[in-house]
Amino acid sequence: MRKIGTFLISSAVMAGAVLLIPGQGNYSMNAVYATSTDAADTENSQSESSQSETSQTDDNVVVITNTENKSNKKVAYYATPKLVLTGRDIKGDAVKAGEEFEMVLHFKNESNSTKLRNISIKLSSEENQIITTSGSDSIYIENLDKEAECDVTVKMKAKEDLAQKNYSVNVEYNYEDNSKNSFDGTASLTIPVIQEARLGISEVKLSKTELEVEGKTSLSFKINNMGLDTLRNVNVEFSGDTIREITYYAGTIESGASNSVDMTITPDMVGNDDIHIKITFEDATGNVSTYEDLVKLVVNEAKPDDVAEAENEAGVSPALLGGGAIAIIAIIALIAGVVKKIRLKKYE
Repeated sequence: MRKIGTFLISSAVMAGAVLLIPGQGNYSMNAVYATSTDAADTENSQSESSQSETSQTDDNVVVITNTENKSNKKVAYYATPKLVLTGRDIKGDAVKAGEEFEMVLHFKNESNSTKLRNISIKLSSEENQIITTSGSDSIYIENLDKEAECDVTVKMKAKEDLAQKNYSVNVEYNYEDNSKNSFDGTASLTIPVIQEARLGISEVKLSKTELEVEGKTSLSFKINNMGLDTLRNVNVEFSGDTIREITYYAGTIESGASNSVDMTITPDMVGNDDIHIKITFEDATGNVSTYEDLVKLVVNEAKPDDVAEAENEAGVSPALLGGGAIAIIAIIALIAGVVKKIRLKKYE
């Protein structure tokens, strides 16, 4: 037996092509080889192969027999097996930075003639941004039958300080055919990483913690974005039994930034109640979160108009002024009496 050449045969027998799947990597073209039991030149072999019938004798060998002249000349074609990563699923669809997640990889043996064996799969990412948490970054599959599919579940984790964007996980795999010939391939997966939205408030100040009905007090504080995600559609609501409900729209707050809030509160009912502060905001995926806080406020009955005016004009009540004058006179008299006694004792 001698090798007479390598050539492409009809797609009905075997065909190879470069397969490019977006996000899945490149896969090698099927290689096709021919051997003949008789000595003949390439031209005669190609002519005879057009008038032949096919049969399969082994997992990866397709035999073509000439039927025109009954010469029983046989040409065997060996097809390269092909393992393909067809996709992936992530539980929850998105990955939170710093949290563990499960990813399911879908593999398929696209060959209809070759069983794959000793499949080794390795996962990696640039600067270990996303790593496996099972203790090993390699996965082993003993075999995969012709045109069969299999799913592989792997636990992974994204670094806590990753910026919110898409990251790539590289997939490298090696495998063998029945003749222990080795093959390899690569693919790339896209992993969307999001940051947990974190919000807090600080420097909460109430200019007056106690006032009368229809009085005014100023409530101010800062809304702080404490996470690595941008906060969107930040909205603040003020409510309580003693005040009218107020809404304030703060908009977008970038990571590490703050937004100052300064609102005038006008109570319309008497009571010892809390002002409820409710802040709603959205993360990058549109999920809405809520932050709540309380500020104490005492609201008293309004004083009669004549009493209030008198206090405002005098500043201090007449009774208080009269009592103070009497006390001062008593002290002066006491001091004078003591001085007089000292002088009389000196001349005795």
